Amino acid sequence: MESTASSNILVVEDNANDSFMLLRELERAQLEDHVRVIENGKAALDYLLKAASVPLVLFLDLRLPGLAGVEVLREIKKVDRLRSMPVIIMTGSSDPQDLKDCNLLGVTAFLEKPLSLTTFIKTVAHLFPNVNAATRVP
Repeated sequence: MESTASSNILVVEDNANDSFMLLRELERAQLEDHVRVIENGKAALDYLLKAASVPLVLFLDLRLPGLAGVEVLREIKKVDRLRSMPVIIMTGSSDPQDLKDCNLLGVTAFLEKPLSLTTFIKTVAHLFPNVNAATRVP
């Protein structure tokens, strides 16, 4: 599920099941037409450095092949135009060092895998104020 010029949401996830779950939640929130999925950290960083516009939000897996998610995050924070982009870390990790490293780098939020609609909406609703109210969770 990838759009062309209007990819305002970047998903960096190498696990097909996890990508599917996130894309399903974005579809429920009627945001699927604005998504680009990239499966590794290096390709994601290359995309971000060359993109004409900064994505509205980056969903970033920590465990990626090659360049790990935390390394992608470190590189993003070095680039002025990318520094304030909201980054939501998706992880199944229970390593406290992962949480500490990401918090020091200023992540916006964490989504724990496996993803659920309730968790997704509560975590990202403030980023998408125009999402259909029917998808909101009280």
